[in-house]
Amino acid sequence: MTTGELLKEYRISQGKNQKEFINDGMIVSQSYYSKVEKNANKITVDNLIDLLHYNNIPIWEFFSRLNQTDEMKRQEIENFENTMLDAFYDNDKEKIKKLKPLIEESNLSNKNKEDEILQLEAWLESMKKPDEKPNIELRNKIKDKIFSIPNFNKTKVTLFCNFIQFYDFETDKIIGKKIVEQYINTTNTKMQIALLAIIDNILAYALNDKKENSVNYFIENGEKIKSKPELVFYKSVFYFFKNVINYRLTNNKESYINGKRTISFLIDVGMNTYGHSLEKLL
Repeated sequence: MTTGELLKEYRISQGKNQKEFINDGMIVSQSYYSKVEKNANKITVDNLIDLLHYNNIPIWEFFSRLNQTDEMKRQEIENFENTMLDAFYDNDKEKIKKLKPLIEESNLSNKNKEDEILQLEAWLESMKKPDEKPNIELRNKIKDKIFSIPNFNKTKVTLFCNFIQFYDFETDKIIGKKIVEQYINTTNTKMQIALLAIIDNILAYALNDKKENSVNYFIENGEKIKSKPELVFYKSVFYFFKNVINYRLTNNKESYINGKRTISFLIDVGMNTYGHSLEKLL
């Protein structure tokens, strides 16, 4: 719900026309206010507060209702994105596909729906096998979306983290290093998860490309992120790749054993699909 829509709801509930609601044009002109209710004009904070005071609408109540609507939308988006992420780790394409009609039927704005469907398609794209033809146009859309965000805020970092495989290894390292430099000292758990996920992916790609010697920076910084309950999965994956890289570089059999132990742990706690994928890699 927008500010204009909520003002209109209060006005109608009080049985007032627009002229009465704006104190006969003493607060704002009727022509201007009419467009506020239609979301064609924005109202200043001062004029909004004057309107609320004049019509005996508690300011805290008005803004709490706006925030409540925003929070519901945010929660709906978060639920969709968590479901996509869970389906990705379970390699369940059908679960992701079934979300599309739910997103289209949701109460999200058209812009939010477009963003969520784009992410849905990107997750499906990221789950393609190496011998499947990539959708270059879709991958470029995601990359354009990431770089249209002016700085490395949470949204940009999360998008890069989720679709890091759409870039080449050297680009991943360059962007990943900038993000690590900016957030390595953060205490925000969600940002720490994103950092570890980026580091884990970069270590995995280093193994795949036989470039294990080029990721010391990411191993050192992964070690700096202290373990806590919410990070157990990502720290476990980090521990796996760190040990496998060390095994590849030094032939240290203890590192190989540590990798196998990590796989067993992930499978034991229910991360079967992901655990078996690491087993296959090992």
